[in-house]
Amino acid sequence: MKKMTLLAAVAIAIVFSSCRKDRTCTCTYTNSGSANANTQITTYTKVTKKAALLNCTSGTSYNQEKPYDVQTRTCSLK
Repeated sequence: MKKMTLLAAVAIAIVFSSCRKDRTCTCTYTNSGSANANTQITTYTKVTKKAALLNCTSGTSYNQEKPYDVQTRTCSLK
């Protein structure tokens, strides 16, 4: 019985410790009127994958001051 309790405690500790890690978000910004692209790398420390993915992929594209020039943001989580 003691062995089962110990194994359960170890399993729970592993599950909770492996959920929160340092995650890297890489975003590439491109303008519709230009061939240039900019890259931005953001590191989230000790977050779950779900939380980092939510922060990383929010706001995928928006308009610039010029209505015909759209900047697109493409992000991926590593």
